[in-house]
Amino acid sequence: MKMKFKLFSFLRNETNIFFLSGFFVYTFASSLRHFWFQSSSWDLGIFDQAIYLISQGENPFSTLLGFHILGDHGALVLYPIGYLSKIFNSTYFLFVIQGIALSSSIFPLEKFTNFNKLNKNSVRASFLVLLMYPVIFNISIFDFHPEVLALPLVLDIFVSLKINNIYPLWKLFLKIFFILTCKVSNSFMVFGLGIWLITKRFYQLGFSILLTALLWFYFIAIKLIPYFGGENSSIIRQVSKFGIERELLIYDINSIFTIMMRLLIQLFNISNLEYLFLLTFPVIYLLMHRERLKILTNLIPFSPLLFLNLVSNISPMKDLIHQYSLFIVPFLSVSVIETIGSFNSGLVQYPLWFRKKAPKIIMLWSIFTFLIFSRFTFFFGHFHTHFDSFSSRKEAISMIRPSSSILTTNDLVPHLSRRKSIKFTNSNSIINFNDFDEILLDLKKPGWGSTLNYVDNIYSKLNSSKLWKKRYEKDGIVLFSTED
Repeated sequence: MKMKFKLFSFLRNETNIFFLSGFFVYTFASSLRHFWFQSSSWDLGIFDQAIYLISQGENPFSTLLGFHILGDHGALVLYPIGYLSKIFNSTYFLFVIQGIALSSSIFPLEKFTNFNKLNKNSVRASFLVLLMYPVIFNISIFDFHPEVLALPLVLDIFVSLKINNIYPLWKLFLKIFFILTCKVSNSFMVFGLGIWLITKRFYQLGFSILLTALLWFYFIAIKLIPYFGGENSSIIRQVSKFGIERELLIYDINSIFTIMMRLLIQLFNISNLEYLFLLTFPVIYLLMHRERLKILTNLIPFSPLLFLNLVSNISPMKDLIHQYSLFIVPFLSVSVIETIGSFNSGLVQYPLWFRKKAPKIIMLWSIFTFLIFSRFTFFFGHFHTHFDSFSSRKEAISMIRPSSSILTTNDLVPHLSRRKSIKFTNSNSIINFNDFDEILLDLKKPGWGSTLNYVDNIYSKLNSSKLWKKRYEKDGIVLFSTED
């Protein structure tokens, strides 16, 4: 009886209903995408293998990356996730905790709506801005990324600083520490937070946070990542994302000039205008606010990451699909609340026509932009590409031994990654069949990084080899195992 009462009481709170709705949608959508074989070795397979190995007390050496998982992005948070994975031993557990992180961001937002005395419709509108901002849904279904776990804490810290409720300071820095453990690049966002506080004349706290970010970046990027990953994992490998060759990273005037010119050219190009349009379009009504320049100061914490996105030369850093734009959402959400709240200038700074029906307009606009820019529609067609071989894939996977070293296609890796050794077929790499116990191929759809000719060649070699036995073949799905 008490249990029913508590559940009823929980559901009476509208914020909890928004949280549960978001959690269910994000978790179900990401799980369904994975179930339909649309997930990838990059990044779900990488993190799932590492988390599994941690849960087993093994060295989390990623056979996909070729080095220790801490040599990737210094994501120390993977260790506590690995320990939890002892209890919840499933790839789907990663979708659950990611869904919790994304949807629980609603709670610090609720605190800010109360502070700004928003009415019920305005609160609902502000919640939808967060939950239906396209990048939130898109990243929820784009495999698993540990930096997503930092989202609710980023929003909580920003809100706490906004309402001047930051004490005790040890709690603030504990949250910052967790954010930093999710990915080394989060130090750029924390650095931006320090800059923002300095502009607000909170000099001591701002410089303390700024220094924390710098020290963390130095420790992780310069010390920890090379220690665990060796030369292959050096932070220098990331420069290719900015159109810079390693040969240019030498200390002379010509190289520095070349790098600066290249970055400037990449900064001022049409793709960045398109990217900025994508970021602002879901909240474009903010530009109608008379104090829009003041509102832009909320984006200072995100500005270091935004700058990196703008000077990069790869498309994933300039869209609403990948994780690179995730941390702009907390600052935009807070900006929306400030412009429709009762404090400061608020709603009166909008045009009269917008002011009268602001909550409804914001809710409808959030739904509209979600339908345009999210990948929600992919579930009605684009994600059906493996339906013809779905049963065959499941059957072949069920025949593979848990201890086997596996070579398979990119989209099958996350379904087999909970093991010590796994790699995907890559036409740019040389395969040594002796490294594997079992090889699972899709002859019709060879997957990312592979080609039909490449897998056909592997099939021919295995089929004619006396060391390998064909155990399964149906609908283009073929499983080979070494002879016992």
